[in-house]
Amino acid sequence: MIGEKIEDIIKNIVKETLDDGKSADKNVDLIQTDNIGEVIEKLSILHCRTWYLEDSIADAKTDEEVASLKRKIDICFKEKRPRLVEALNRMMEDSIRNSKSLIEDSVKHYKGFKENI
Repeated sequence: MIGEKIEDIIKNIVKETLDDGKSADKNVDLIQTDNIGEVIEKLSILHCRTWYLEDSIADAKTDEEVASLKRKIDICFKEKRPRLVEALNRMMEDSIRNSKSLIEDSVKHYKGFKENI
């Protein structure tokens, strides 16, 4: 009887640990930053790159070059962009749920620039 109770306790602990691991997988960082401004910056750069790639199609000389450019556009639009947007969504959700500010202390330093705060 005591052996069964110990076994049940062990099973419950293992189940809870595995369940916590599953929920942790959902919160894996999609990008390497904790700053919403950096995510927006990466998203802006990605959109500029996509526009440049789209413009380059007009200058392409071969079908292979066009195909290569279109593959790169697909990577930008179908892989990278959704990951960045999801990161933004998660940061916003975390901010709302945990009453966290999205404003980060700036660590950037520009010579000759004075911050007005």
